[in-house]
Amino acid sequence: MTEVPEHLLARSRARRAAMTGGGDEAPATSTEVEPAGDSAPATKDEAPAAPAVAAAAAPAAIEPTPPWVQAANQRKKIPYWAVPVLALLPFWAILYALTLDPPTPKDSPITLGDEVYANKGCAGCHGAGGGGNGNIPALIGDTAVTKVWPTPAKQVAWIALGSDGWKKAGQTTMENGTPVKGGMPGWSTSLDPEEIMAVSLHERLLNGEAFDAEAWSKDFASTMEEFLPDEAAEYEKVLEEWTAQPPV
Repeated sequence: MTEVPEHLLARSRARRAAMTGGGDEAPATSTEVEPAGDSAPATKDEAPAAPAVAAAAAPAAIEPTPPWVQAANQRKKIPYWAVPVLALLPFWAILYALTLDPPTPKDSPITLGDEVYANKGCAGCHGAGGGGNGNIPALIGDTAVTKVWPTPAKQVAWIALGSDGWKKAGQTTMENGTPVKGGMPGWSTSLDPEEIMAVSLHERLLNGEAFDAEAWSKDFASTMEEFLPDEAAEYEKVLEEWTAQPPV
């Protein structure tokens, strides 16, 4: 005899109960829960599903970069190799300063000669740089004083006496043989021996001739005695001072 399945028996009892209007037996119900769709039935060992991940928080507002920070970021950086170069600059400056010529003292004959030439009328006639002015000859170039007056002592006497005084002393030509035409004023009445010596030195410096004690001493005493006897001692004293401490 074939055994009737339990669920068929339960269904038959339920149907009879409905037909008879009730009974002591309650219809059997299935404890099985059909899965929804293709999902597998949940078991007691499975953990409950995790809640959905909350939506990502909105990004915080970006603060503007201060202008001084922007300027610092945009500023060109000093190359690494330049750091030691900058560090050594003070030492190079000191070395360079040591190679320079010392400044000319204010009371130097060179300074005095510059001032006399610029302020006592020489520059107005012969030009600030000795280049001449109209019919007045230049003190440099073809008519340079170092060519016209190879001996400094004769140049000093010429400046002191001027063209008229030079002629009165019996001279008709300059030292290089150029005829004396006139026009050169004598400066012994307005300049002292030290100033005349200094401006003579200045004019020779315009031609690149530095002071040479031996060249200046040549015939200096005899020339002063011949052309400027009243002041010869003063001129010789100035030359002695220059020889002991050469103008620089």
